[in-house]
Amino acid sequence: MQETVASALAQLARLDTRAAQVAESALGSLAAGQKLEALTQQGVQEFCWYVLPVRFANHANERLFAVQSLGRLFSLLDLDRYARICSSETTREILQAYSASHDTGLAAYRKAMRASGVEPPDLPEMTWGTVLGNAEIEAYEATSASLELAIAVGDGDPQAPGWRTVQERHARSFLTQPDARGRSRLDLVREERVHNWLSSPSHPHRQRLRPLLGQIISGAETPHDAATALAPARRLLDYAEEGIGLTQIGYISPTVVRELCVEFDWSSAPSPPRSETDVVQLIALHKLLRTMRAVRHSGRRMVLTRRGRQLHGDTNALWRGLAESVLDTDGFAQAATETLLGLLLMRFPKATGSHARDEDVNIAEEARVVLAESGWTDDGNGSAPDTQHVRSVLITTTWLLETLGLVVGHDLLEGGGSYQLTKAGRAFALLAIHLSATAPAAAI
Repeated sequence: MQETVASALAQLARLDTRAAQVAESALGSLAAGQKLEALTQQGVQEFCWYVLPVRFANHANERLFAVQSLGRLFSLLDLDRYARICSSETTREILQAYSASHDTGLAAYRKAMRASGVEPPDLPEMTWGTVLGNAEIEAYEATSASLELAIAVGDGDPQAPGWRTVQERHARSFLTQPDARGRSRLDLVREERVHNWLSSPSHPHRQRLRPLLGQIISGAETPHDAATALAPARRLLDYAEEGIGLTQIGYISPTVVRELCVEFDWSSAPSPPRSETDVVQLIALHKLLRTMRAVRHSGRRMVLTRRGRQLHGDTNALWRGLAESVLDTDGFAQAATETLLGLLLMRFPKATGSHARDEDVNIAEEARVVLAESGWTDDGNGSAPDTQHVRSVLITTTWLLETLGLVVGHDLLEGGGSYQLTKAGRAFALLAIHLSATAPAAAI
């Protein structure tokens, strides 16, 4: 133990032997063998507001004594900010909350941690996971320490109006700052998440996507012609902004269906369409916009949600939202969609040499082989999935790709053909997989 700590403990022992013993034990757990310089406000708060209450779950007096003893030691070490945390009314209230119940204490701890300003905020480009890898732990702790320093030198006040905006701006700047090799902490977290995503033992089909590793990590920007591709989706949102009449069983008004078919030259069977169910393009769009929670049914009308209004006028947000929702599923459906997008990506641009692909291969059959070899089974009977089952799972996704003009050709699942993603389609598929692969891990 450092000489300064030993000296401070000796001073405390002369005043209160038991307090010195408890403080030494607490500091040992908190510092975990590191130097005092490695202590952070986030670490001290977590220790006082979560670790100690759990350790002394049934002893309220011991909890308070341990925190007070640690605070006295911090004062002797001239760590006044950390001493104030230990002696604060906030800490006392949190410890009292644990006396009511563990859940009550936990809620108080989380609320106080957010209010302190040193808890790294979620960002549109970075949502922290509940299960963190090494790179993410380092990024989280370093961002917290950076926020602590900013607050300490007066670059922000957690109690002032507009703090959340300041906090997010500071966190984003810190996370995206490149190191000597040109890689930011955000880059490292994404790389770690993608590697873990590809290596998931419960998703062995993802091993087939390893040739796309670098592209999955990087993702893809919104293409310049995204607005053209998004025109059908945006038009449906236009209608929803005014409120679309629904049939008694919840389908879009036949009048609107026919107007959309004329506007976008959609074919239907029969023609003209009698119902939304006669137009595959509309089935795909309606389903995905509801999955995105961009529209909702209100009585006999379909209207925009708050999220829908945000997406309506923002091309980048709508593009990202659609890409994210394509893989907003789980189980076999998610595996099949990931496989489809991966196979299409590996067909564009046309490969040569040992990685060349036969363009006449039935992509539904190709996906079925990948899924079967990866151990996926038909949920109904436990046997290997057949091609028809794969088609049925993928049909809405393929309709969407065709509706937005993201693939060259039609009837993607109906047999062989030279089916390839357009440039916009490649960006869309890469973004969809990137968003899925870089999403925060959650505890199982």
